[in-house]
Amino acid sequence: MKKATALLSTATIVGILASSIPAFAEQVVDGRTGANSGDITVNGIIGEFDNTVPGPDPHDPNRWINVTIPTTALFWTTEDSNHTEIISPTYTVTNNSAVGVKTYVSTVNDVYDMDVVDRLEINGIELFENGVSSVTETELFTLDGNDGVVTFDTFSFAGTASPTDASSELNPSFTLVLRFAADV
Repeated sequence: MKKATALLSTATIVGILASSIPAFAEQVVDGRTGANSGDITVNGIIGEFDNTVPGPDPHDPNRWINVTIPTTALFWTTEDSNHTEIISPTYTVTNNSAVGVKTYVSTVNDVYDMDVVDRLEINGIELFENGVSSVTETELFTLDGNDGVVTFDTFSFAGTASPTDASSELNPSFTLVLRFAADV
């Protein structure tokens, strides 16, 4: 009886612990097929996790994220279009991590003086329409894992504006928020 109680207590504790652990691939060891053993591959992370080299997945997949993004970006209107066409340089997002990273245009914040902007897009994704933020979270691109080789993708801005006086400079601005997710 004591043995059965101890076994039941152990099974209950294991069940409680197992229910709080993320699910992983499983195997069945079935004595009816002659199997009486099974192999379990055990991986560990000792020390600071290095997301730039392949290894076991950390408990939080977002720990894989390691990207380099610009701290500022610029767009402007062209003189040839009488300052109605918006263009920009090309900016780079670099994946430094060993796994792929999905890059999303998440939102815009700190919007200032955008009312002269008829439309502004990033890689074809609408950010502003008639001076008002119209962005909904959309995937910009997926960066492959570095696998020893730098991986990157680019973005740029395009759009149109309607300045009331093209000879006067206006300086609209906003903060672009990119969101990243490990692609494991």
